[in-house]
Amino acid sequence: KNPRDFTYENIAKFKKQIELLGKSIDWSKELATSDDYFYQWTQWIFKKLYEKKLASLEDVEVNFCEKLGTVLANDEIIQTNEGIVSERGNFPVIKKKMKQWVLKITKYAERLLENLKFLDWKEDIKEIQKKWIGKKEGFIFNFFILLENNKKDDNFIEVFTTKPSTIFGVNALVLAPEHPLIDFLVSEENISKVNVYLEQVRKKTNLEKQKNQNKTGIFTGRYALHPFNNKKIPIWISDYVLIHYGTGVVMCVPSCDKRDYLFSKKFNLELINIISD
Repeated sequence: KNPRDFTYENIAKFKKQIELLGKSIDWSKELATSDDYFYQWTQWIFKKLYEKKLASLEDVEVNFCEKLGTVLANDEIIQTNEGIVSERGNFPVIKKKMKQWVLKITKYAERLLENLKFLDWKEDIKEIQKKWIGKKEGFIFNFFILLENNKKDDNFIEVFTTKPSTIFGVNALVLAPEHPLIDFLVSEENISKVNVYLEQVRKKTNLEKQKNQNKTGIFTGRYALHPFNNKKIPIWISDYVLIHYGTGVVMCVPSCDKRDYLFSKKFNLELINIISD
């Protein structure tokens, strides 16, 4: 059935229900966002965003429900012991990459944050908005990748950190499972193990990844060069790193971060102490 048909059928039912409740509604003010006279303006706005290079088509990992035939927001899925399911119908949900339009909201972070003070909203709602806007201040370090013959490659891994002073406490670089460099980084002998791990991770929601106290991870078989002392830094993959935070890579510094410490202890990584008494 055409979505347009059942959309307007549902609107008619809803209007009837409102009238049965005895509500007084001025239906001359009614509009539907699916009407062409309305969405012509959303199309116009999108066109302007595209012309200003604020909209781009990218491969983005999404929650896809084959039964419902649609992409679901994080708020529309539930984590169960068997995996991720849709809130509506409890149908299986998988993680897959699909072409999606992405809007560069972060280019307006300063203006959005500044104008929050003019909104007559509760403070907790404003805090949620601040987190959504996602402004972070920090530094980016470049770690050049070592090839299998231990020669420095021209490619490097960008790592964002809010604590640049911890750079000498790094014992590993940890990538989010969705990081685009993974296919390039994984050594030949580690490919099968990494693929098994990535398949397991796809069954988890971001919330589940953040809450999980039992740290998981897999070594890529590759190393990077420390930008200051040229020390070999192992490159790992773990689901406690989220792709949308910073560059999707973290410097593992066990002496300054509890999650890094737990990860390092589990996988017997070097514990470097950079905090003096």
